[in-house]
Order: sequence, then structure tokens, then C-alpha cells
Amino acid sequence: MSIAYKKLIMARTVKFIEIKLCKSCNKNLNYKNYRIVKPLTKGPNKGKLVAWTDIQGGKRFNKCKDCEVNRARNRYSTNPIPQMLSNSRIRAKRKGILHTINTEYLELIWPKDNRCPVLGNLFEMGYKNGKSKNLSPSLDRIVPKKGYIPGNLVIVSDIVNRLKSDASLEDMEKILKFYTNKINKINNI
Repeated sequence: MSIAYKKLIMARTVKFIEIKLCKSCNKNLNYKNYRIVKPLTKGPNKGKLVAWTDIQGGKRFNKCKDCEVNRARNRYSTNPIPQMLSNSRIRAKRKGILHTINTEYLELIWPKDNRCPVLGNLFEMGYKNGKSKNLSPSLDRIVPKKGYIPGNLVIVSDIVNRLKSDASLEDMEKILKFYTNKINKINNI
């Protein structure tokens, strides 16, 4: 690339945009309805911005925030495994624990009947407006300190994973015994 061509590119005026047409929903929206874009970190365009320029000179994504959310929801409802893997990597890094699993391993341990192996309920994939996520699939570390390694993971309902949390088997047995006694006393009243 010649020096004259580089100067020509750098001298180009940038068109600042306040209202932009979303490529997905075809609505004209204010620039604040679009996510700010950061330079790409991988691939052939590493370091480049693939975006348009708002009135403040910031770079923005081509789809509005609502369309991005809907796209993520639809993608998760058809296949939650990539999101589960991504979330597990983030948690492992934050907690400083081992993470050696991949998509193929999660597909291998996914219950074939799409049911929680503990409760037996069908998993509810996707975001349910106004409903709880109790029956959505969740990646559980059987022994939390060992991290996300093959053999230490099971996919269960979110409520099962939250109830178990970091409790030991002894703690869960104590809880079961305590509430079984309480329920028996109430039933005998």
C-alpha cells in the first residue's frame, strides 16, 4: 500500500450517525440502542473494528440490543451446550479452578432423554418470560474443588444444582433428615 493511498484513507471524513436502521428488525433506532463494539481479538481481522460510527465517534454493532438478545435466546433454546461451556470457562477462571472439558464432552454427558437425572423432569431450554429457570439444564461439579474435568460433571436441573451448591453429602443428609422429621411431625398433628 502506497503512502499516498494511506494518507487518502486517513483523510477520509467519517459519517457520524444518530439514527440507524437495524439490520435484523428493520427499525430506525437511536444509536444508544446499539451495543458498543470493541476491536476483534481473533481471526484475520484481529484488531479491526467491524462497526459504524455514532454521533459521539463511538463504534456500534449493526444489530440493535433487542435483536442481539433475541438471537442469543433462540440459539440457547435450540442448543444450550455452547453457552454452558462458555459460562463454565468464565466461572473456572474466576474461581481459579481447572477447566479441561469441551463441547464434545458436554454432548457425551447430556442426558439422552433430555431429562434431569435427579428429578426426572424434562429440561426447559430457553428464556421463559416471567418464569423461573428451575428446570433449565445446569452443569454441576460433583466435587466442586476438582473443577470442570471429565468424570466430575453431570447435567442436572438448575434447582438441583442450586440446592446442592457446595454442600457435602453429609450436609445434604442432615438437611433431608431434619425436614423429613419436621414433615412427619406436622403430618401427625
